[in-house]
Amino acid sequence: MKIKKQNIFEKFHLVDKFDLNKFKTSLFNGKILIPHGFSSLLSLINEVEQYFLNFFNVSINEFVKDNSIFLEEKEIIQFQKSIKKSKVLYNKFIIFLKDLNFDIDDTYCDQMTIRFSPSIKERARGLLKPVKPHRDTWASNFQHQINWWIPLHDLSNTNSIFFIPKYFTKKVKNNSKEWNFELFKKGYINSSTPVSIQNFNLVDYKTKKINFGNAFCFSGNHIHGSNLGNFRRLNIETRTLCKKDVMKFDLPKNVDNNNLVKQGKWFKSLKDSKFYKND
Repeated sequence: MKIKKQNIFEKFHLVDKFDLNKFKTSLFNGKILIPHGFSSLLSLINEVEQYFLNFFNVSINEFVKDNSIFLEEKEIIQFQKSIKKSKVLYNKFIIFLKDLNFDIDDTYCDQMTIRFSPSIKERARGLLKPVKPHRDTWASNFQHQINWWIPLHDLSNTNSIFFIPKYFTKKVKNNSKEWNFELFKKGYINSSTPVSIQNFNLVDYKTKKINFGNAFCFSGNHIHGSNLGNFRRLNIETRTLCKKDVMKFDLPKNVDNNNLVKQGKWFKSLKDSKFYKND
């Protein structure tokens, strides 16, 4: 694996003998890896773009650059639900994971979702709203979770997502003890995940411009959240677990999660669609 260093972010390319162990070790040590030049990833993105065009009769690039184009919330939600059910997209994601030498028989995947993030002047619409600083592990309760965040168009660092890597292994005050996924599903609380309740210094926020065809791959233990800029943002995202990673790698420790519920039913086996059994 050829790695180009740039602070906490590292770009990598596909090579004949891709080193998955090195890849995962970097992730679990807090690096944010950016795949570059993967035709399998580009195929997945192009498929979503075509879905969008067929459904809304407008291209993604037109929609994100022209804030006057309005989509009804019920249509956005319907489209988001169709993305979650698409077997074609999951199969394309599997091909991408195979390029990285993932053991598909040992890999469990969360639902693939598309997030509509508004411009700073708009109201958020759809199933997924912009999120404050958080760790995904506060919600899922799995320290070996890997996040896959895939933009559907070029992003500047002002409307990409942000990371606060300084706190990758440091305690952060949060509401994980009070948060409840069932209450979120029933509409009693607004946030899809526990969030931080402490303030951070602006200098600790890290963002990065990311181009069409690339992605952010990172540990679910990273503090991250939504940036809002002058233009809209569309991305797809999912998360994976591999059972063998628990014993094979030195995982980031839980330092501040007070949520005791493991969400194994969020993750289905890519081999036989069975739910992940909590350890």
